[in-house]
Amino acid sequence: MALVKVQEVYRRAREGRYAVGGFCAENLEMIQAIVGAAEDTRSPLVLMLWQEDILAVGPGYLEQIARYAAERSPVPMALMVDHASSLAFCLQCMFNGHTGLMIDASHLPLAENIRLTRQVCELAHLAGVLVEGELGTVRRSFESQGPYAEEAVMTDPDEVPRFVAETGVDALAISIGTESGIPNGTPALDMARLRRIAAATDAYLVLHGGSGTPDEAIRELVREGVTAMRFASALRVAFLDTVEQARAALGRVYPDTRHIYGPARERVRSLVGDYMRALGCAGQADHW
Repeated sequence: MALVKVQEVYRRAREGRYAVGGFCAENLEMIQAIVGAAEDTRSPLVLMLWQEDILAVGPGYLEQIARYAAERSPVPMALMVDHASSLAFCLQCMFNGHTGLMIDASHLPLAENIRLTRQVCELAHLAGVLVEGELGTVRRSFESQGPYAEEAVMTDPDEVPRFVAETGVDALAISIGTESGIPNGTPALDMARLRRIAAATDAYLVLHGGSGTPDEAIRELVREGVTAMRFASALRVAFLDTVEQARAALGRVYPDTRHIYGPARERVRSLVGDYMRALGCAGQADHW
């Protein structure tokens, strides 16, 4: 089927009391793995493309693969940019078929975050495209410098009503203790903060830094109001670890990439399927 709107995926998830994964892909094999997992588990899917991965290969390339995959797949699939940093890039993503936008102005002062997020909402909503903003910051363990390497800033529940009202965002990325990358140990999740945020807004709540979060914690987050979780690092690590193992196993013979990328694709497919079952979205594609 054609790409569906993120808004519709989230609406059905909230009504069905489950959550959906936003799974990040940066190449053909990763897209195939993620879509394959959605088909295996009969799950609705939001395929995420990080701004930096889009720029690395050139805008439009990964989107073409995603649209082709959606047209061939029997499960509903949406496409959304992750951590876009400007209005111009958001517009480019809309032109290239994204049905949801995540604008990340979280490191700006609150007033500037509101201003830029509102600008994206005003234009995206004209086309019926969902917008996710971010209030608070999630630290990236894999970066040693820059704003994402700093300590996380937890989302202030008292700021949530103003941010949502003044920006018009449909979804809100929040910070309650997760960390982007592979955390050292189990993340300490502030569930009381999550409950206060959920009580303060009707916006869909999104949690980044899903990698390393135990299944039972994922299920609790869903029960407390999280509609979507973002997963990237665990998928990348699984893919590259398997590539290295498969390449080493071939020795010095002809490096047939079918026997290198194939196992890596299947490893990610299995991992994503596990996350989909924990989120509760497995089987939900049958109700579309």
